[in-house]
Amino acid sequence: MSQSSSLAVKEAFPPHLADMRVSRSPGRPINLLLKDTILSAIAAVLTEEGYQGLTIGKVAKEAGVSTATVYRRWPTKQAMFFDAIRQWRFSLTPEIDTGSFLGDVDQLIEARIRFLATPLGRTYGTLLGEAVHNPEFGTVLREVSIEPARQQMHRFLERAKKRDEEAFCYPADTVLDVILSTIHFRAMDTLWSQSIETEVNIRDLKALVRCLIGTRQ
Repeated sequence: MSQSSSLAVKEAFPPHLADMRVSRSPGRPINLLLKDTILSAIAAVLTEEGYQGLTIGKVAKEAGVSTATVYRRWPTKQAMFFDAIRQWRFSLTPEIDTGSFLGDVDQLIEARIRFLATPLGRTYGTLLGEAVHNPEFGTVLREVSIEPARQQMHRFLERAKKRDEEAFCYPADTVLDVILSTIHFRAMDTLWSQSIETEVNIRDLKALVRCLIGTRQ
């Protein structure tokens, strides 16, 4: 794996997975250590070659294990991919509490767009594209990306209510749909090897949110 790809995995994957082969927690059961190592290898292969280049053989080589070891955990490429992208939830929807409603929403937008702009995050476009005609991809998409964001937005609103802050002048779920659909529609460009314009998208989405707040701030 190249140095740039290694950095991309560390930036886009949860630290406990990205660094597993470098620093292993003492006392952690060996079977869990091995699974984490393989998950980190999956991320590395996805970063280098995308979903189309992902194979169990390449993952085994990257992890330094046999293909049989990988097959014992995941019988198919798709099952392996699904288990790996479930780890993306931490990057797509991190814990956020800035002390203000607008700050919370801004950070949610930034976290999602910055993740999708990484080499690993660009494979998210594959998940979006496949979800259109593959129910299993759609189910994982909701589990990893949509439902956590809805839950988080409602936590933001509950805190805002306690602080008597202005929130959205439209139903929160509708606003979240507008935000996420805009982000994900633009992320579809990665299916055609187009990069995501990170700062432009962050600026645009933050401006959109301010238009949807009850009182302009």
